[in-house]
Amino acid sequence: MIARLKKIIRDVDPDLNLENVTLETRLIDDLHFDSLGIMMFAMAIEDEFNVTFDEPMNFITVNDVITYLKSPK
Repeated sequence: MIARLKKIIRDVDPDLNLENVTLETRLIDDLHFDSLGIMMFAMAIEDEFNVTFDEPMNFITVNDVITYLKSPK
């Protein structure tokens, strides 16, 4: 799943070095996603994983995203 998220991260910001992206990578502090980047990331996750965010996304790390995606809906 992290490989699929890395692809999405690359789509949001092609200049990022994905070698350093781990479960602990923070979306804002480490990847420097701004509000537009977060929105693009959320939309891409919805498309890739066929989910819909009913509320604003409050993910801090890549692992937060994975935990959400693995949780029963």
